[in-house]
Amino acid sequence: MLNAGEEQDLLACEFQVLSSEVNEHLVWCDRADNFTDLGYYDAAINAYQQALKIKPNYQNAWLSLGAVLCDKLEQYEEALMCFDNALRINYLDDFAWYNRGNVLEHLQRYEDALACYNIVLKFNPNDESAWYSHGWVSYELGNYENAIASFEQALKLKPDDDSAWYNKACCYALQGDIQQVVICLRQAIQRSPNQYYQMIKTEADFDDIRHDIRFQTMMQELLLIE
Repeated sequence: MLNAGEEQDLLACEFQVLSSEVNEHLVWCDRADNFTDLGYYDAAINAYQQALKIKPNYQNAWLSLGAVLCDKLEQYEEALMCFDNALRINYLDDFAWYNRGNVLEHLQRYEDALACYNIVLKFNPNDESAWYSHGWVSYELGNYENAIASFEQALKLKPDDDSAWYNKACCYALQGDIQQVVICLRQAIQRSPNQYYQMIKTEADFDDIRHDIRFQTMMQELLLIE
């Protein structure tokens, strides 16, 4: 049985000879997936590119290449081109639209990202991740009512999403609705207490309501004030 180091060395050797032995795009993609799993991201990119030389309209390769560029290497402009190419092949692919929105979000092109998430939700109104991302981008744009509505839709599909509850609280805080802030924070803390105890103490979105008696009472009840 090969140990982890030997397996990595073997895959690296295989990559060197693939160009002369392989002309099937699926094999290249399989190699690329293995390189990605092992953290060989440059090798994975080369393998996906080889697959696309063989079959330029293979959408899965464009999607996988975009994911590596975005999630592993933070090369967002290059990733965006990959997802654009994937959508040229299949304009109706909601997964490609979601990933395009995610890249645009990283690029702080929030209006464009929101448009992508709107398309995803037209295709699949029950996409919880798209509703959550729609809410987050709306928050970044300062549209807190729209953000709250989006987080509520996400919570209908995934009621135990503590981050959606927390983000709703932030939006309500920026609107000055302290009663709803307290309700949402209790829900978030109930689901993930360790994550939010410290966050609430330093969250800038709560700065304008920290001196309100209702907020302070909740903090005291949760033992967040020394």
